[in-house]
Amino acid sequence: MSSTRAAPLESVRGLRLFESRDEKLLLAHQWEVLLERFYVHLPLKERMLGVRPVEQARRLQEDLALHPDDASFMEALLRSCTGLRDFHTMVDLPEPWSRLTAFLPVQLHEYFDEAGAARYVVGALAPGVDLGGDFVRGVEVTHWNGEPLAHKVFRLGLSTAGANPAARRRRALESLTWRVLKYGLPPDEDFVFLTYLGKQGPADLKLSWLVREAGPRDRPHAGWAVAEGLDEHSIQLQRLRAESLFPESLSFRRVETSSGTFGYLRIAHFVVDDVEGFVREVERVIRLLPETGLIIDVRGNPGGSIPAGERLLQFFTASRIEPEPFSFRCTDLTRELSESVEQWARWRPSLRAGAATDELFSEGFPLTPVAQANDVGRIYKGPVVLLCDALSYSATDVFIAGFMDHHLGKVIGVDTHTGGGGSSMGSHQQLVRELGPASGGLLKPLARGAGLRVALLRSTRVGAQRGIPLEGWGVEVDVPYRYTREDVLHGDVDLLNRAGQVLTAAV
Repeated sequence: MSSTRAAPLESVRGLRLFESRDEKLLLAHQWEVLLERFYVHLPLKERMLGVRPVEQARRLQEDLALHPDDASFMEALLRSCTGLRDFHTMVDLPEPWSRLTAFLPVQLHEYFDEAGAARYVVGALAPGVDLGGDFVRGVEVTHWNGEPLAHKVFRLGLSTAGANPAARRRRALESLTWRVLKYGLPPDEDFVFLTYLGKQGPADLKLSWLVREAGPRDRPHAGWAVAEGLDEHSIQLQRLRAESLFPESLSFRRVETSSGTFGYLRIAHFVVDDVEGFVREVERVIRLLPETGLIIDVRGNPGGSIPAGERLLQFFTASRIEPEPFSFRCTDLTRELSESVEQWARWRPSLRAGAATDELFSEGFPLTPVAQANDVGRIYKGPVVLLCDALSYSATDVFIAGFMDHHLGKVIGVDTHTGGGGSSMGSHQQLVRELGPASGGLLKPLARGAGLRVALLRSTRVGAQRGIPLEGWGVEVDVPYRYTREDVLHGDVDLLNRAGQVLTAAV
């Protein structure tokens, strides 16, 4: 299958995932090791969610006979992952499944009517797709296989790994028509019936789930620490220069609102190899934008480099920036990691002490050097607001928390909370490479491209919220907002007007 040609989902359901029983046992055992010896949020998840993931991993190995086929084992393993509500801690399935994305050739967007009821409209169709004369952009969809669509979104949210109710709802909306199969369950059905309000009244449309291999610019999982983000809001940008030096990460323009003209900076993700270059480019862009007010948009931003985000905060305040501290859970293997890898040397004394004092967590240290977080200082003198949603995750959670904790401006959210990903993540492959024999033989390489990821360090907030973890809760926004029909069909016009009002009130 090529990266551009789609095939029916039913044609790949029988693909082999594992070559042997030993492959399944190895994957489940390595999952157990990561959870028990490295997973920083294990105590939090056990208390908050009432789950026992280490015991689940052990039972999966002991009861392997109950999962004789690949699909059954895959579902049991992925449901264990999803139950943690943590996109930093996941299983990546082996090839060829890891290369596949399932999708419907339509995007559905949610808005709220004047009575506060959720409604769903077609936001876009896949290029070149014609699904019928009156099934077009803007048509309202009411049911999914006969189920009211609002109820379908609620039920689907329960099966996502969203860390809080707002995140589960937003993840459900995203996964209605798009599923990355590397780390998620495929759709239950091979096709769906959508009921929509056509010109002649309610009508049904049958859509088949399709799959294709991921191309180089496909959007990856929103929780992956080195993911690229995708601007899902289709804003038509009038750039002040042809494009940013980081066009996949940054875009900018002037926006006209009911309250005046303001600058607009869209940060799609913080995935950058050249952090210094990224920070300098944001500095350049901000200096070009009007100082009447600035709207920073990080909706859908899945994260990336934590320093790339935290180093931007200084541009909007004369106060000193305090980066968030990060801590390990105190275990024998996190202590061994600090002994073996110089990168983690700062945590070494407290991890050593933790073994004797039964402390849960090590001392916290920032991942962004304090000097770098303050090496430029304030360059923007106007008011600033931040737009976010519950897909704003990981490094973006940290950025938003820093924005709020340093009182840089109001946070406007189309969801009540951000995604709640308060971690720095490590891969199983990285841990095998860095610890090797020092793990006492517990860490072993996986087969055929399978992978595991784990939240290694947890972040806690600073300022008035000092010590509160980001994981799970995320950041509660200052100004809640709900999309209107005008927003989803006309480039966020009402949202930008609301942002303009907040900027004007801040002057």
